[in-house]
Amino acid sequence: MRPGLALFVKTPGRSPVKSRLWPAIGREAAEALYLDCAAAAAETAIALQRNDRLHAYWAVAEDERDGAAEVPTTTDPWRTLPRLAQGDGGLGERMAHVYATLRARHGAALLIGTDLPQLSIPALSDAVDALVHAKADLVLGPSEDGGFWLVGGRLDLPLAAWTAPRYSTPDARSDFLAALPKGLHIHQLDAAHDLDEPGDLAVVAAALAALPERTASQERVSRRLDALLATMPR
Repeated sequence: MRPGLALFVKTPGRSPVKSRLWPAIGREAAEALYLDCAAAAAETAIALQRNDRLHAYWAVAEDERDGAAEVPTTTDPWRTLPRLAQGDGGLGERMAHVYATLRARHGAALLIGTDLPQLSIPALSDAVDALVHAKADLVLGPSEDGGFWLVGGRLDLPLAAWTAPRYSTPDARSDFLAALPKGLHIHQLDAAHDLDEPGDLAVVAAALAALPERTASQERVSRRLDALLATMPR
């Protein structure tokens, strides 16, 4: 089994991205950072895809009935992978839709965002192995802010499990766990620090610097973060 992995993204210019960073670094810099972080997460996923470990997709938020899903242009940030539509509704409904789509196609599904440019190949491999080798029903990557940076599974979940969490709050992960069916074997990955707010810039920069090896995209994020931090008041 090769799980399907979806990277949840929004398209700058069509949806606001990293808006909590705008007051500190400006909208243009926040959007550029967002795209670099997305590329870093994708590069890690693609490395496993090349080794036949998973199938990677962009899960795009915007309604693509206006033609955006046609042959991508050279300026399309999501041209590097096949696309999935996130569908309608709130974040929980959209996650449920993408999860079910990947489960139907590949037997197991992994969902991640673009807030973790320091995502390493070993960390993602840990999640894949837990599902492929039936070590767990679900895998969960906890975020230090109370959310989660990855969720995946090899069984169907009720819609309520996806819609119960109060996303973007410190209770998101505990809400999700409380809404799951009883008796599931959950494999927890190492906790990580998301990049959401100005105070996260230095923490994520340090996490990138601590990686034993960095991809080309992670190097680009690292340089961008260093440049941004050099201009911010201490």
